[in-house]
Amino acid sequence: MKRITTLLALILLIASAPAAGSNYDIPEVSVNIQIHENGTATISEHLTYRFDGSFSWAEANIAKEGFSEIRNIRVSEGNWSYLNENTEEPGTFSVSDRNNSVDIRWHYSAQDTSRTFTITYELTDVLTIGPDHSQFYWHFLGSGRDKATENFTATIQLPGSPDNSEIHTWGRVSEDRFSISIDDGTVLAEGNQLSRNETAAVRILFPTAVLDTESVSVTDSDFTLAGVAAEEEDRIRQAAERAERDAFYASITLEVTIIISLLSIFIFVLLYKKYSTRFKTKTISDRESLIIPDQTPPALSGKLINHHMITGHHFVSTVFDLARRGWFVIEEQKPEDKRENGWFSFEDNSKSKFIISDSDETPSDDLNLYEKETVRFVKKQISEGVSEFSKLLSEGGYKTSQWFSGWQKSVKKEFDKLKWVDKESYKAVGFNVAGQLVLIGASIYILVMGTEIAMIALGITFLMCVFSFAMVRRTESGEKAYRRWKAYAKGLKNADKRTVRMEMMDRHFIYATAFQLSEKEIETLIGSTDQSASFIFPWIILTQGSIHTPASVASSVSTLAASGTNSFSGISGGGGAVAGSAGGGTSASAG
Repeated sequence: MKRITTLLALILLIASAPAAGSNYDIPEVSVNIQIHENGTATISEHLTYRFDGSFSWAEANIAKEGFSEIRNIRVSEGNWSYLNENTEEPGTFSVSDRNNSVDIRWHYSAQDTSRTFTITYELTDVLTIGPDHSQFYWHFLGSGRDKATENFTATIQLPGSPDNSEIHTWGRVSEDRFSISIDDGTVLAEGNQLSRNETAAVRILFPTAVLDTESVSVTDSDFTLAGVAAEEEDRIRQAAERAERDAFYASITLEVTIIISLLSIFIFVLLYKKYSTRFKTKTISDRESLIIPDQTPPALSGKLINHHMITGHHFVSTVFDLARRGWFVIEEQKPEDKRENGWFSFEDNSKSKFIISDSDETPSDDLNLYEKETVRFVKKQISEGVSEFSKLLSEGGYKTSQWFSGWQKSVKKEFDKLKWVDKESYKAVGFNVAGQLVLIGASIYILVMGTEIAMIALGITFLMCVFSFAMVRRTESGEKAYRRWKAYAKGLKNADKRTVRMEMMDRHFIYATAFQLSEKEIETLIGSTDQSASFIFPWIILTQGSIHTPASVASSVSTLAASGTNSFSGISGGGGAVAGSAGGGTSASAG
């Protein structure tokens, strides 16, 4: 039960990263649009930037929708016009034609100040022209832009100054933050506190008669005021239904979140108690010990205490153990002196290299499946010229990676023979994963349909799913073996010369490698002896006159083991306006 409590306590440790503060914002956006009798439009966008820090460029991205051509692009600031030069010098701008947008970038120098830039351009074919009514339908702010907008205004001057009663308008933002008024043939749209995901769109219908019939022609003979009014009524109805649905889900999100979270924890605890409760082993002491519990090979005991993972450390410890038993010889190669490399640099070759070679004699002891595979692999590497220990695992690329995957399976087969893992506990893993995935799906659904509070349910169900690995329990014999080997691993970490049997030091080193003790811990372990390195490691041949101590040998070889493991683990424009579609949608940024 203590284990369950520990796991569940992790749920409360939710780290939240602080949101990065904005270095600039665009609080004011003002747009002036003049629609001409020939169906073109001149648009001027006034963007007010508020800078906190140093900035040198800004960019506006105009979506290529709702018009056929954009031309006469200009950038200005007050009475100063920027030059269309692609030099990135202050006072210049450039235009890029992308697949879905026209990008306008201008350059300046600003620091801790406010500046208002004006982008002016002309568009063709911005109107949907029907027999009796024509439409201008435009997105003034692009959804998903970098910054929110505090205040927005748009003035649309229609051609011919039609009577106010002949102008029909619809907005696309909540009425409490967006308003549209009409005065003497001019439409004024105003909005405030528009989030970066809100697009300020206005749909305007006016009499086709005000256009120049010699310059324009009907583009949609089926386009009518009645049809648009019906579309808008349907949109408003759908929006009301959506708002009602959103309000319903928002009202139940908290309760559903609590239910999902409690159900997720209940499923985990229920399955854990039924299938995964640890066996009691009161007769086995968990006090640290330096007595090797039994003759279990290092790779298998390492897998037992390392969360059942099979890593490169287990392979390296197996090679060490085979060398200790006479299958291989590990020999120190005399270091070369530092040699000059270039005019003023030197390459350090003073560190010892350890070479592995085949033994002249074949030991008589029996090998298990993965040990036989290790012998064959190492012999093959040696025959192909890969004899330096640090390169033993890093050479071979995909073939080595593929071989190691098979080797891991062989280790698992030998491990399974010991019957240290309760196969019934895997049922709990399967049931829990299945149940938690269903709840994760429910959490995602309520998060999408409801409010952000459903993130709590999503987080808890995800953690309960991840914690499935903790449901794999050991058998009674496996639990006893685990406690013995865990006590031994603790003993290796805290060993001193008063407790270590010197004649067993090389085996201690091999198991320490399998248990993934740190280099410092291994140095401390081996440093507790007064014996020579050749006495401690008879299966490692040192060069004549070697200055290595047992601790330095262990440090060097364990470093090679780690490097070999790390090396190995790395293998592993649009076509004009359309009746029901809005054009435009400018997004601005700065840098």
